[in-house]
Amino acid sequence: MVDKQREEKAVDIDFHEDGAPAWVELSTPDAEVSTRFYGQLFGWTFADGFGGQPRSRSAELGGRPAAAVTPTAGAQRGSWTTFVNVTDVAKAVAKIAEVGGSVLSGPRSLGTAGRSAEVADHAGTRFGLWEAGEHHGFGVAGEPGAFHGGELITDDVDASSAFYGQVFGWTLGEPYGPLNRRDWQLGGRSVSVLLPRPPAMPAEIPPYWDAYFTVADAARTADAAVRLGATALMPATATEHGVIAVLSDPTGAVFTVLAPTH
Repeated sequence: MVDKQREEKAVDIDFHEDGAPAWVELSTPDAEVSTRFYGQLFGWTFADGFGGQPRSRSAELGGRPAAAVTPTAGAQRGSWTTFVNVTDVAKAVAKIAEVGGSVLSGPRSLGTAGRSAEVADHAGTRFGLWEAGEHHGFGVAGEPGAFHGGELITDDVDASSAFYGQVFGWTLGEPYGPLNRRDWQLGGRSVSVLLPRPPAMPAEIPPYWDAYFTVADAARTADAAVRLGATALMPATATEHGVIAVLSDPTGAVFTVLAPTH
């Protein structure tokens, strides 16, 4: 049985809080393929020119910002990046370098929307930083078709705990479930999840931040995704948070859909 207190904390996320997930962006080699796929799967519509970038598109659900889709020249496959809120992206970048991470790009200004950087943790796992300007990140989350949360899959729980604790002040809750998941907590609330590498995960796949999206029915969504050109990496499976399915979209970007139990 899921611990009720942990379950309540897991849904109590302020996505605008410093240190909480702020935004997700899909980098894609083919924006037309990606927008068509997610538009049909999640009901997203798209507006051009996100963050002053003419080719970047804001994905919207019911007119509210849900994600960004940005074409990336030369990319071999798509990838999702989860961005975390920071009050000063330059200071956050400096801290990441100080504690063993690396800076992949930025900081850069996205017009009046805000400032961002793409970085990697101690193990080379990529994620992003977001300093809000006029764009405050998610306008919708936790609803079907919208972002649910992030999950770090790691080979070294202690090293990950030390890194993210120093960068964001996160702490780890107690392990739960058969795979020993743990909640990343900030101020007593769960803001993301950590998953030690599962035994079934191929060794050649490096650690990564997974992006979860809420759906009403994980099995039906996975079937629909496959019909639209995705690949099912893990079929609908019951977990402590609900039923999940892991998918690779038509450009190769990996993401997870979750039908919550509450």
